[in-house]
Amino acid sequence: MSTSYSKLENWCLDHRKLATAPVFILLLVLAKPTLISLCIGAFIVFLGEMGRTWSSGYIDKNAKLATAGPYRFTRNPLYLFNTVIFIGFCVMAYNPWAAILGMMAHAVIYHPTMRKEALHVSGIFGDEYRDWAKVVPMFLPKWTNYPSHGAYSWGLVKQHREHKNAAAMFAGILLFVAIYYLKL
Repeated sequence: MSTSYSKLENWCLDHRKLATAPVFILLLVLAKPTLISLCIGAFIVFLGEMGRTWSSGYIDKNAKLATAGPYRFTRNPLYLFNTVIFIGFCVMAYNPWAAILGMMAHAVIYHPTMRKEALHVSGIFGDEYRDWAKVVPMFLPKWTNYPSHGAYSWGLVKQHREHKNAAAMFAGILLFVAIYYLKL
């Protein structure tokens, strides 16, 4: 059993975007958006993308442990804000069954990914990571007084190509708007 779970963890870590594509397509196919669900959902997607942009400005992957900004409250703010974005798309879809199935699939993809990445980052940063992980939760944010090191950098945001993610989120919103108008 642990072997298959380990395979799932590895696959999810390596193929997050591929694994989430069918889930997003499911939302699109089952979508029954309303004007209100589009507005509220798009706002939630926007908040999630702002959170991703905030997070991206603090992380210098595998070079320095990010403990500033949102990394003071959760070890995985990018995944947290991906979840916020996904919730926004679920709201836009306005179909509770699609949302339930989508959130279950989202959890199956991201939970093993976070566990696998925790092992990887622990291997790189050792005791510094373990001390941080004792105080800062893996996913759901919590107010902590963990010492913050690092400053926000637009260069890191650009390096992580967050503008491409933002463009993809905008395209996703447009798809739901198109579905709304096609179903009128």
